Amino acid sequence: MACNITAARGIDCRDAIGGLKAIYFCSSYCSDILANATVTADSYTITDAGFATWDIADTSVVTVFKYDLVTDLSTFKSGVEADKATGSVMWNQTLDIVLHKVVAADLYQLGLISKNRAQIFVQDSNDNVYLMGIVDGCYLTGGASIATGAARSDMSGLTLSFTAKEQNPLYIIPRTAGPGSAGVPTAKYPFDGLTDEAALTITVSA
Repeated sequence: MACNITAARGIDCRDAIGGLKAIYFCSSYCSDILANATVTADSYTITDAGFATWDIADTSVVTVFKYDLVTDLSTFKSGVEADKATGSVMWNQTLDIVLHKVVAADLYQLGLISKNRAQIFVQDSNDNVYLMGIVDGCYLTGGASIATGAARSDMSGLTLSFTAKEQNPLYIIPRTAGPGSAGVPTAKYPFDGLTDEAALTITVSA
């Protein structure tokens, strides 16, 4: 059967770190990522994204927009939704982020994000990068509150929740840094594990 188990797993070193470092929004929803990417079949690892041929590429380059995250506040998970009666299995991906302060530029971008379903790259504290919503995209579905707080010590900022539903657990990009890795990050970190990193532009906050 195509679903035969093919590998075992032991207990790894105790060096894993919880939490998220950053997320990277694609400029818009891309409909043909899997058609262009090179994926290691037995690990869902993307070794070459095929950025130059994505349908959102501009002159053969894909642009992503980095949102830095404060430690200990944002979470990402992929949970199974299985139905024995129908024989179906889906994976619900959920991203909850907190952004401190409210500025005019954030409000405009929030309006764009809410109307889009662009895929999101999620970087965890171990420098794993997951591609959320690889087939159907990501939706801003809840938690979209703009809060000032009441007391002066309350959080003033944005809380956003994104969801995606996919057939496979998660697709991941090879990491060059983080716990258990001796790699040295390059200018395209954390995407420098890809063979086509040159076809990616990372836009960061000024």
